[in-house]
Amino acid sequence: MVSTDEFRSREIDATRPSGARMYHYYLSGEAVFAVDKVFGERIFEVFPYADTWAHHNRDFLQRAVKFMVRQGIRQFLDIGSGLPTVGNTHEVARAVAPESRIVYVDNDLEAVNRAHELLQRQDALDHTAVIEADLRFPDLILDHPDTRRLIDFDRPLGLMIVSVWPFVPDGDGPYELMARLRDRLPSGSYVAMSHGSLEDAGAEVRERIVALTDLYRETSDPAVTRSRAEFTAFYEGFELVDPGIVYAPDWRPDEPVDLADPARPCNFAAVGYKP
Repeated sequence: MVSTDEFRSREIDATRPSGARMYHYYLSGEAVFAVDKVFGERIFEVFPYADTWAHHNRDFLQRAVKFMVRQGIRQFLDIGSGLPTVGNTHEVARAVAPESRIVYVDNDLEAVNRAHELLQRQDALDHTAVIEADLRFPDLILDHPDTRRLIDFDRPLGLMIVSVWPFVPDGDGPYELMARLRDRLPSGSYVAMSHGSLEDAGAEVRERIVALTDLYRETSDPAVTRSRAEFTAFYEGFELVDPGIVYAPDWRPDEPVDLADPARPCNFAAVGYKP
């Protein structure tokens, strides 16, 4: 378990891929640095569904945000938000409820800088902020001045932790970290999470996922997969919103789901409600 005095700002490293930059590459095809493109080509060789998997995550986040807004949520904390791309949390939320306020959190300085530039261009800094912090330090996130400026902890909020827990190994106490976040959430809040898994994947895809996680050891953010039961454990103290723990594209889809999609069973997702 990490302690709250260990967080250190992580400088931009153009020689080594990061989880945030690779996620951006899968979603947009844009390589921030040359090393990202080279590494991305290696990723697609072993896991050709990386872009599909990333879009499953992104689409789930957007549907979850819309759902929360319909439940009356007007403030969001998006931890591990990554580099800004189309359909960010604040854009989705404010398209429905313009008064929504959002705090983005990432430990990748490139992601933080790009997000801040985007918010400046959109003239959105009065209702949206981005802070450099890490999921391993929940109190530093929740007590950050920008979080306190925009989030009213006397009112329910929407917590987004989409495909971030894979980068928090068991040795860092992920369930204890989630419990600390849960305990600070006001009643009536929601949490949306997703997590890569090989539990339900076919034999060939399982091998590809193993190769994928092996490659991620070369990045700044090594990744792990977890089972359905291990993912479900993150929702202790929450009530699961229907349809419960499902594959990311199956969570309240807007259009028919491709049941033959090999990436579909590689990612669990759910939304929980704090009573």
